[in-house]
Amino acid sequence: MINFKPVRTEDKEALVPYINKSGFVNSECSFTIMRAWQEACNIEYAFAEGALCVKWTDVNGKEGFYFPMGDDEAAKAAIYAIAAERGGKITLTGQSEQALDKLRKFGISAEITPRRDTFDYVYERERLVTLAGKKLHGKKNHFNHFIANYDYEMREVTEDGIGLCERLLERVIEDRSSDSERELKSTLFMLRERERLGLRGELLIASGDPVGLILGQEHRGYALLHVARCDVSVRGASVALFKFFLERNFSGLQYVNFMEDMGIEGLRKAKLSYCPAFFIEKSDARISI
Repeated sequence: MINFKPVRTEDKEALVPYINKSGFVNSECSFTIMRAWQEACNIEYAFAEGALCVKWTDVNGKEGFYFPMGDDEAAKAAIYAIAAERGGKITLTGQSEQALDKLRKFGISAEITPRRDTFDYVYERERLVTLAGKKLHGKKNHFNHFIANYDYEMREVTEDGIGLCERLLERVIEDRSSDSERELKSTLFMLRERERLGLRGELLIASGDPVGLILGQEHRGYALLHVARCDVSVRGASVALFKFFLERNFSGLQYVNFMEDMGIEGLRKAKLSYCPAFFIEKSDARISI
C-alpha cells in the first residue's frame, strides 16, 4: 500500500530533486506551493515505483493527484500503482500540456477536461518593468499618479517588518470566508518561512503606510509570484509594486508567472488587464485502467 504523509518544510531536500527532474513549469509543481497550502488543501506525498507522488483532498474527501515526478518509466509505473489501489481509477488534476504529452507518450488514455480557472498567467518581465506600449498605457498613468502623490519606498521583508505585513494583509483580505482564511494562513506561513522556502519578499510603503506586499522565487526559469497583495484604494500601488519588485529581482528571467485566477471574476479582470504573453493551460485527466 502507498502511504501518503503531509508535506513538511524539512521534506524540501528530499522532494525538490524529483520536482526538478519532472521539468513541469506550472505553479503547482513548486515545493513552496505544496508546503504553504498543505493544510488548506491537505497536500500529502509518497514515493512509489521510484517516483514522487503528490495528492490533495478537498473538503468533501475527493482526491486529486499531481502527475508523478521523476523518470518517465517511474512516473508511468506510479500512475498504474496508484490507480490499482483505487479500483483502476485516478484523476490527475491541473495538468499542463507537458504532462498530457507524457500521458500520450505512455499510451495511457484519459478523459481530458480543460480547467480555465487554473490557467497560469505568464507575462514578459521587461514589459512589467518598462510599462511600454499602448496596451499598458493606462497602467503607466496609474504608476505616474502614484509616484507623483506619495512618498514611497520598497523594503525587503525582514523579521522586524512582519508586523507591517500582517497589518496590511488583515486590511486587504476583508472577506472572512473560509477560502480567504485559508489564503491568509498560507500567506502568513510563507512570510514566516520565506528564507527556508527560498522566497524573496518586499513591502511597498506609501506615505508611511504599508500598501503592497509581494513574495516570489525562481521556478523552472520563470519568476513565480506566490503573493501579490495591495491596498486597492491607493491608485497605482499594484502597478508600482510589480514594477519596483521586478526592477530589483529576476533580471535574468524573461517571464513572470502570476499563477491562476481561481475563477474569481475581479481577479481575472485584474490579471487580464496586465496583458499576459500567454497562459500555461491546465486540464484534469481522468484515467481508467
